[in-house]
Amino acid sequence: MMKHSFLTLIICLLAGFTSFAQTGNNRPGRHFIQLQSGDIVYGNRIQYKSPIFKSSHFLVDDSLKYNPSMVSVFQNDEGFFARVEAGNSYDDFAKRILDGPRIDRFYTTRTTYNYGYSPYSYGYGGPRSSRRRIYFFSKDNGPLYLVNYENLEQILADNPSSMALLRRHKKDKLINTGISILGGGLLAAGAISSFNNSQDLNNGGSVSVSPLMYAGAGVLGAQFVINLFQKDKLTQAMEVYNYQLKQQ
Repeated sequence: MMKHSFLTLIICLLAGFTSFAQTGNNRPGRHFIQLQSGDIVYGNRIQYKSPIFKSSHFLVDDSLKYNPSMVSVFQNDEGFFARVEAGNSYDDFAKRILDGPRIDRFYTTRTTYNYGYSPYSYGYGGPRSSRRRIYFFSKDNGPLYLVNYENLEQILADNPSSMALLRRHKKDKLINTGISILGGGLLAAGAISSFNNSQDLNNGGSVSVSPLMYAGAGVLGAQFVINLFQKDKLTQAMEVYNYQLKQQ
């Protein structure tokens, strides 16, 4: 009886080991690329290569190569990326930074070059580059759209809370435009007044800065500080859309 139980135990252990080995061998890699055709290629190491003298390509596990035009989305150690549709002057893929039930948010970077005159050197200085983020969003894993009021107004129209935030964004934008015009106008008026006062120096006057310049600088400075601590209403509209879905 004991011998029979021992043999049964050995057989069970061997069967479990075989099952584990087969599962391990068939287990897909940690990352993947999804092709435009819908096929998914898994791998433990996915790299996007951009050689100087060769065409860009994806490299899966240091062996399989794919042209970027064939890839729809991919995920590697750096995160999840989706294709920016052709025709835009942005990088080919944008990184996801908000993974919601329905609304995802992405960004990519754009480099601009300034070849203009440099005040810190003689003649024309070398090109100066700057990088800024471009934000996108998608709904239900659909195509990427630029994050702006017009696009979000259409996509989030079925959520009253999100629409309220969008209307607040539009109102705040109008107010900011008005404050910018007011502050700029005060600075301009102050500069003209200060210039006129400086003309009186030849008549024994003293150098003075018009109070209008201080007022204009104060208005613009206060606007900058307030905007610095306010959260973007467009981002809030997307977050509220996702949050309310989670509560249902």
